[in-house]
Amino acid sequence: MVLRMSEEEYAEWVSRNSANRRSAGETPRRTKYGNQRVEIDGKKFDSKHEAEVYAGLMLRKRAGELKLVLRQVSFDLPGNIRYVADFVTMDPAGNIEVIDAKSAATRKNRVYINKKKQVKSEWGFEIREV
Repeated sequence: MVLRMSEEEYAEWVSRNSANRRSAGETPRRTKYGNQRVEIDGKKFDSKHEAEVYAGLMLRKRAGELKLVLRQVSFDLPGNIRYVADFVTMDPAGNIEVIDAKSAATRKNRVYINKKKQVKSEWGFEIREV
C-alpha cells in the first residue's frame, strides 16, 4: 500500500500527530509522586531520594561495612506477582537486607503494603524503608 500526500497534507498530519507529544522545548510532565529522575555514575535512578540512598550504600561498601550492593532485585511472589526492591545488601557476615527508598505517600500505597507482606511471608525478608 502506498500513501501519497502533498507537502501541505503531510505538514498538517505531522502537526496534528505531534501535538500530543512533548517537543524538546517543553517541560516534562509531573510524575505521580513528583519524583525527578536523575543519573549518578552512569546509573539512572527513579528519584533523587533513591540516588542519595545508593550513594550512601556505596560509601558504606567502600568503608567495608557492606560486601555487596545490588540494585533493582526482583522477587517472584504467588499469583504471578513480582516485587522489585530498590536495593539488596549483604554485610561481611552474610546478613542480607532488602532496602527500599520510599516517600511517606508511597509507603501508604495498598499495593506496596500487600507486596511487602508477601515478601516477608514467602522470602522471609523484612523490607527496610528509608
